[in-house]
Amino acid sequence: MSLRVGKRPASLAGGALVLVILAVTALWWFNRTDDAPYAVSADGPRVTLVYDGERPDEDIDTFLTVLVQRLAAGDVKGVDALADGYPDGAGATRESSEFLRPLAASAAAGKVTAKVAGVEDARPLSQRLKAPGGGTSQADLTLADGKHLRVQLAREHGVWWGYALAPAG
Repeated sequence: MSLRVGKRPASLAGGALVLVILAVTALWWFNRTDDAPYAVSADGPRVTLVYDGERPDEDIDTFLTVLVQRLAAGDVKGVDALADGYPDGAGATRESSEFLRPLAASAAAGKVTAKVAGVEDARPLSQRLKAPGGGTSQADLTLADGKHLRVQLAREHGVWWGYALAPAG
């Protein structure tokens, strides 16, 4: 009596295993995100961010809270650092310090109202496949004393980056 296993079932099982591994790898690739290198500081100034319209996803909320918190602390270099991962344009953000510095007291004065545009990803499919987790948006912030600030946002590998574009309004 022979208990020999044929070569065909073994090769089918091996092929199925390869397909499962490829499927899991593809799911991981398209759903992966990097950890954000910033977080809301427990030691920093307490800020209140209120949304005009629909509340954005948690990642944008965290990014904007960190930005307002750093601005309220007068840390304009910290605000500029939030653009370090911004694709193709982070160099221009280094000039933002001049108009951000006077807004520090306004950010610390009370609640900040934010209106966030919907997220878009207008990149071609080839770029979406090469670098998933992308997208762009913008937020208009109204500080407690009525001053305005526009923030340009971009998501790279699931992490939001942004810079103060110019005073809005």
